[in-house]
Amino acid sequence: MLRRSFVITFSSLLAGFSPVSRKLVAKILPAANAYRLISTSFQIETEISTITKWDQEFISVEDFAQLMHFGIYTNEEKRKSVLYLERTKITFAADNTFIKVNSQLVQIPLECIWQDGEVYVSLRYFIPVISKYTPIFATLDMTGKIITIEQTDVNITGIRIAEKENGTLLEIQSTYRFSEKDIVLDIRNGYFHIDIYGGKINPQSVSAVAAGGIISAVQGFQMGETASLAFKLKGDILSRDLVFNENSSDFYVNLRTREVLGENADRERIREELDEQKKRWLINTIVLDAGHGGKDPGAIGYNKIREKDIVLPIIKELGGIIEQKMPDMNVVYTRKKDVFIPLWKRTKIANDAGAKLFISVHCNSNKSRRPSGFETYFLSADKDEKAKDVVLTENSAIEFEESGDQKRYEGLSFILATMLQSVNVKHSQFLATLIQDSLQSKLGKLGMESRGVKQGPFWVLVGATMPNVLVETGYISNTHESKLLANQTTQRKIAEGIFMGIQKYKEEIEKVI
Repeated sequence: MLRRSFVITFSSLLAGFSPVSRKLVAKILPAANAYRLISTSFQIETEISTITKWDQEFISVEDFAQLMHFGIYTNEEKRKSVLYLERTKITFAADNTFIKVNSQLVQIPLECIWQDGEVYVSLRYFIPVISKYTPIFATLDMTGKIITIEQTDVNITGIRIAEKENGTLLEIQSTYRFSEKDIVLDIRNGYFHIDIYGGKINPQSVSAVAAGGIISAVQGFQMGETASLAFKLKGDILSRDLVFNENSSDFYVNLRTREVLGENADRERIREELDEQKKRWLINTIVLDAGHGGKDPGAIGYNKIREKDIVLPIIKELGGIIEQKMPDMNVVYTRKKDVFIPLWKRTKIANDAGAKLFISVHCNSNKSRRPSGFETYFLSADKDEKAKDVVLTENSAIEFEESGDQKRYEGLSFILATMLQSVNVKHSQFLATLIQDSLQSKLGKLGMESRGVKQGPFWVLVGATMPNVLVETGYISNTHESKLLANQTTQRKIAEGIFMGIQKYKEEIEKVI
């Protein structure tokens, strides 16, 4: 006999949750045999009953599904229940210590039991399985007898790996429809990476994905707004194709391989290509840009302090720290003395040097002496409305360039100019966040306020073929901050803060290479 009870599938939840107008009540049992089941995400606060066996508490899988409004299918003949939690299918079988999560077997210490036509699972071991293998965050307070179930902002809900005749297929399940520009495919140090801008993952869940085909293991890293899925390779990849599912938000990556390479030359060629891609991601060269200079003084602040005179010592201090603490890093300066460098030439210096990062340092200014604080920008055709004055000020350096150089900017759409940097924008935003947070740890103690990470169309960043940011270290128009910025101790702290952000970025990127 088959008994089916689909309360509500998670696809319905994705379409929008309708608040429950009444409290849900579980089977009426003594309070000692019940746990409070709480979820603010699903607007549920009720009780779920338990039974005791082997001095352990068990809950009915069917009770849990009905109370949480998750899908449930029970086969009484086979004494199995299938729980549909988000896009994860969890199968429980009576008298079995293995729980099947999609296609993966997970063993728990206690076997499930069958009672009154329902499968019961150990509460102590069931809750961790939910948190580890699904996009749901669950906690268990056995002392207070409380179960908390919350929906997270995870939008990468599942990964499936299937071996095909011509290679391996990676299926990425998502609740958000990403576009091709959001996804970067790359090979780094024996791992195939799928970097998804705007992606949110549960790294623990990703690492639990069952391997297969050419993939031996899977890891997940959340780097700011970018989710990085790393698939450890057992062999060489001949090609990779990105395919979107027209009927859902899922997408696929087909890795074409072959078991035996025909000639040694082919094997060597592919190995050389992989080595080249690894080198491309190592952060071994950085270009430091001190804004303005020479005939371009930059902003003129309180007591006639000049921007160009503040940022140059900061850049030199920063370069010294990098050279001391990262001896393998090649540091290149756009200027090390008071000379004028056109905006277009600054990123050209970075490109010619094969730089992996470009950092441009500036000071802010305002007609009013009241504004204060530091902020970090990344390049974008869009901009925060509050960034308008900053953008106009920094881009005004063009007026100091020769007429021939000024023509470089005529008729050039900024949107078109930044399209080539769409991949770098994602990494630039991550770098900007790390630098801003690090500066906060250094400058906050001086009473300087963090104005956050912003975006804007800065010409000095256009054309850079690597992640790049512009740091506004403070307002030289502000009486208090101008004195701080002119102080060598503050300049040292700014350099240390920027370095800390660079160091964290390098560690995060290279640990998955």
